[in-house]
Amino acid sequence: MKILVTSALSLALALLSLPGQAAPAAQASKPGCENLQCMVCPALSDPQRYGEGRMKLMREIVPGKDRWLFRSMVDLTNDFGIPAPMRPEFARLMQAFERQGIHVAMAIQPTRGLMHRDQLLPGQLHGFDYARASRNLDAYLGQLRQGGAVVAPMMQLLQQPPKGEYFFRRDHHWTPTGAEATARLMAEEIRRQPFYAGLTKKQYRTEPGVMVPKDGTLNLALSYICGNNYGFQYVRGYQTIPVADSADALFDEAPDPQVILVGDSNAAAREDESKQFNFDGYLKQYLQTDILNYALPGVGEDGSLLEYLLSSDYTPKAPPKLIVWELPANYRLDSPLMYRQLVPAVQGGCAASKEVLGSKLQRPALKVGERIELLSNAGSGRQSLSGSKGFLDIRLSDKNVKDFYVIVYYDNGARDKVWFRREAAVSGGQYYLELSKDPAYAGANLLSVFLEPTKAGTVATDVETRLCL
Repeated sequence: MKILVTSALSLALALLSLPGQAAPAAQASKPGCENLQCMVCPALSDPQRYGEGRMKLMREIVPGKDRWLFRSMVDLTNDFGIPAPMRPEFARLMQAFERQGIHVAMAIQPTRGLMHRDQLLPGQLHGFDYARASRNLDAYLGQLRQGGAVVAPMMQLLQQPPKGEYFFRRDHHWTPTGAEATARLMAEEIRRQPFYAGLTKKQYRTEPGVMVPKDGTLNLALSYICGNNYGFQYVRGYQTIPVADSADALFDEAPDPQVILVGDSNAAAREDESKQFNFDGYLKQYLQTDILNYALPGVGEDGSLLEYLLSSDYTPKAPPKLIVWELPANYRLDSPLMYRQLVPAVQGGCAASKEVLGSKLQRPALKVGERIELLSNAGSGRQSLSGSKGFLDIRLSDKNVKDFYVIVYYDNGARDKVWFRREAAVSGGQYYLELSKDPAYAGANLLSVFLEPTKAGTVATDVETRLCL
């Protein structure tokens, strides 16, 4: 069985290398250009324009009112939720967190179509059905609650939208207004939980920051296809700072944060203030507690969570009390490999388990296609390792090696072939993999484990592998 790890790249990063230059905005003043409709072109509806590379993420650009742009495949979808076969896996992940004493709160971001349906043109809906999409989003939130997560009543955002625009008009990110509205709802729900009283409190305040100029990923796609763009949108940014009784208190040594934030580029902290939406700041203010922000742009639904769990900041014996997991609603949490990595990481890996097989290898720079035997369960020392229990812990000294297959062979002739493709922003070096629970391997004994690089390494590499139960 082959499982492909696919993490959706941040759309902002995905479009940085798109060719094409925007035509001068003066084109908008041509005679007969009503509501700037002459800025768009028929090629926006050409499937071939979205058939390759990074433009697949933009399929297809849909013009709206007042210079709004949407994506038919993402912003105008009606379908949300964890597929039924994967709901037990989500519940299993939540149970793993619970056993460590960690609560998980899911911050689910509605789509641009749901939040700004009033900006859609009647003839450009592409099948979008607000009532159906709303029901499915509500059902998705229910699935997360049933699985064991803390979930705020995010449907209130649809029923009572914030006064400002929740999303940028031509970009897939939320505005600071959207970030604040979401943080407020999340904080209200978290404060209702019994564990909230046990969090260490700290006062914060939010104040105006720099202006945020947003060209927009959808605007860049419009420029690439049509040669025109609608220009920048400017909104006020904000920053959140601690409140202290004196200047000296600002520099007091603080305890490690009990709340961790993970997510994508919407929640990520940026050194460039003009790219900061202040979601973590608003959470600090409304929760009145410090937060360690591990959110990262371009790492998909689980990349930043994995980054945190594999870091030195995560200690299973002294875990955080709360993880806030920010996700756009179109993520389905349906990757089997995601759970096969996260659950061992939450539990603490081999340090919290029993090692039954192990090996250490020294290799020259890894080459594409070479097969390296990591573990062998053969000969007189062969163990009974059937029953689909246990997990692999693979550590590579060359942390730039992030693309490779792990192949597990069994004595019934079956093999489990898994492709790891870790995003650039996620650290390399350590990889967990639970043995597959697929019926194809039920009752079969593990024979060997191989690694096959799909991208070459650059330096000599030490490879340490352990199988733990």
